[in-house]
Amino acid sequence: MPTIQSLYDPNRPTLLLSLHPENTQAILTQTKRFEYRRRFYQDAFQAFVYTTGPNGGVDLFIQCETPIRGTADELAQLEQADPESLRQYFAGLESGLAIPISKVVELPKLSLATLKTRFSNFVAPRSYVFLDRPARQAQFAYFFQQPVSRMMVNEKKPR
Repeated sequence: MPTIQSLYDPNRPTLLLSLHPENTQAILTQTKRFEYRRRFYQDAFQAFVYTTGPNGGVDLFIQCETPIRGTADELAQLEQADPESLRQYFAGLESGLAIPISKVVELPKLSLATLKTRFSNFVAPRSYVFLDRPARQAQFAYFFQQPVSRMMVNEKKPR
């Protein structure tokens, strides 16, 4: 069985980021091809996703392209999102970011309890943390050993 390591791109930084369960589910069903953020890392990256909530844990690995900056209306056109909800989300800002999700890999869930037991420095990030830093090398190595359950590639390219 292939592991996440086989998909690793050494040219991209590796993050751990948090998403709400509804966003993780939308990514898995491929109804969400972009992650919208008010501010975020500005280059292409790969990330392990910590899904928040009572049953939270790390259950996805995603590869993302360079974020697209634009107004709420411009970003809404990328995947026919609700422009009003994006206007509310980006209220007070001239522009925001749409992060294209190019590859989605599902992995068996690593629960918060398991991660805290295994790593004394594990915290579910509020936004994101870099895993390829010395303080997180053990987590980085552990996550890359995880088996791939399912992989999906978003074929549509952003405009």
